[in-house]
Amino acid sequence: MCTGRQCFPRAVAPVVDNKVNESMGRNSIESWLHNRIANECGMNNQGHRQLFTRQNVEAYHLIKLRQILRYAFEHSTFYRELFDRAGVSPDHVNTLEDLSLLPFTEPAHLAQEPYRFLCTSRAEVARVFSFVTSGTTGPQKKIFWSVEDLERITDFMAVGMAMVAGPEDIIQIILPDGRPYSQADLLRLGVLKLGANPVVADMESSAEDQFELQQSMHSTVIFGYAGQIYRMSKKLEAKHDLKKSGVRALFLAAEYLPEARRKELQNIWNCSVYTHYGLTEMGLGVAVECEAHKGYHFNEVDLLLEVVDPQTGARVESGREGELVFTTLTRRAMPLIRYRTHDLSRLIPETCSCGASTLLRIDSIRKRRESVIFLSTGDELYPALFDEVLCEIPGFIDYQAVLKQRDQMDCLEFKIELVEEKPDSIACLHKNLAAIPALAKNISAGTMLEPSIEIVPWGALKSENRAKKLILDQRGQNQ
Repeated sequence: MCTGRQCFPRAVAPVVDNKVNESMGRNSIESWLHNRIANECGMNNQGHRQLFTRQNVEAYHLIKLRQILRYAFEHSTFYRELFDRAGVSPDHVNTLEDLSLLPFTEPAHLAQEPYRFLCTSRAEVARVFSFVTSGTTGPQKKIFWSVEDLERITDFMAVGMAMVAGPEDIIQIILPDGRPYSQADLLRLGVLKLGANPVVADMESSAEDQFELQQSMHSTVIFGYAGQIYRMSKKLEAKHDLKKSGVRALFLAAEYLPEARRKELQNIWNCSVYTHYGLTEMGLGVAVECEAHKGYHFNEVDLLLEVVDPQTGARVESGREGELVFTTLTRRAMPLIRYRTHDLSRLIPETCSCGASTLLRIDSIRKRRESVIFLSTGDELYPALFDEVLCEIPGFIDYQAVLKQRDQMDCLEFKIELVEEKPDSIACLHKNLAAIPALAKNISAGTMLEPSIEIVPWGALKSENRAKKLILDQRGQNQ
């Protein structure tokens, strides 16, 4: 018997102008940003709003930046001591470029001394999120949110959802739940603010139970982790014609989605597929694709972004890959200043074809610092390289990769999960892996052996968590 929490709208104030997508060249995130700037900077006249430029956004960012720096310096013992040690103060920041004068906040700080970040009393903390970032070990990081922070988080969830859905939609949410202000509960509140109807599903439900819930509730949008939704889709397509399900959009989070997999999901469901970039530290919801599917528009009301060289920390020019660094502009309980995400991407310099001319755009997040390993020749390997070529193979589900050393040569060992093994499966896998330039180069140069491949049954690699995929580097260990 399938279960789900049907949560039709109650008295929740909408934060989204439901007409934002009716005019060409606008999206909900840009409209929301303009409205917030207008309200805070006295530009409520419609003529003023039509004249918005990137300079207006940057002026807003500078005002909010100076406010949050002063607030953090005065209320957070961590930032007061961090700034004092670096010999800087909020008064040194008079332009957005001056932000680079301040030291970074590292993820390890959130595990080592989280309570020293607090700018409020513990009694004012409405929700604590404890978690371990994939690729790391040690104490859990802690993030604290006040009621005001949670309101802002659900505001952006409403606005981000408006890029995909409208008030007429029923949105099936497949996320961790179980307590107030869980991931599922926060998105539920965001959906209510949009004016749409949320249905919170049990993540542990089978694919059939999820489909039964979708059919009984007539869900038109499904939101969940990319890997889980894909596995569910492959299970269901063998028994059901999902093109007739009534689902018009999949909204996927947590994992990189190769283009081949996006197209496969589009074909299975006959619907649009959108992806979302999120970070717990930044309030879960950070950025959303528009209908162009060419990068992410992010929450510039509450976040200020820098892209820096991961080695030197210096800012890189627009279009160049670097590490994403965020500063929270409106956080009350636990502001984060120049927080290093370890996610690697770039700002796309061209204006998006959706027409959002005043928004920055982040390219797909294909790498994390922890996910990149280097071969003996200096060539990079990271999971998205394998994702791209393996997802082109029909029936491919998932993989695990381990890098070892044999006879002083690098060697990749793969476990590959397929729906069904066919006579040519191994040959197809080798062919696609050989298309990765770094592998082809090193194998040809004699510094790397051909990958070894073991095909495992469907379901063998299913994970109970959503940790981002890593290549396990076992070179140097006893073989």
